[in-house]
Amino acid sequence: MNQTVSKQICAALSKDLRKKYPRRSARIMIDDTVKVIRGEYKGLTGKVAKISTESNSIAIEGNKKEKLKGEKVDVYIHSTNTIITSLNTDDKWRLKILEKKSKSKIKAMKEEAKKKSEVKSADKSEVKSADKKKSEVKSADKKKGLKDGIKDRVKK
Repeated sequence: MNQTVSKQICAALSKDLRKKYPRRSARIMIDDTVKVIRGEYKGLTGKVAKISTESNSIAIEGNKKEKLKGEKVDVYIHSTNTIITSLNTDDKWRLKILEKKSKSKIKAMKEEAKKKSEVKSADKSEVKSADKKKSEVKSADKKKGLKDGIKDRVKK
């Protein structure tokens, strides 16, 4: 099916893009800038001109090969041999998907929030118990002060 095949044309995101979006990889689209990291064309950087769903490959602008008859033909590079360095952000739907957090990250965030709330509640209970101790000490000091004051008056 076309839907399954189009999902297979994806590549890893660069470290800068990973920090920006909570993803490790994304689907390659036309006008994305990619860098080849493996193979004969290693180090080549350019915009994606064409995408071949049959061979899961992409053609980069300016990267052409000359045939024996003199024709210039696009060179297709497998999508897994590339890294996406900048995204084509014209499509709002694509950005929405890229910014959406994965279920596992949402679950991890909920667990962290739970732990923080437990720590805060424990801290609050410790603070309350410390406040109780302070108030007990103050009341004991007041009682001693009253007793001392009464003793002083009785002596006079």
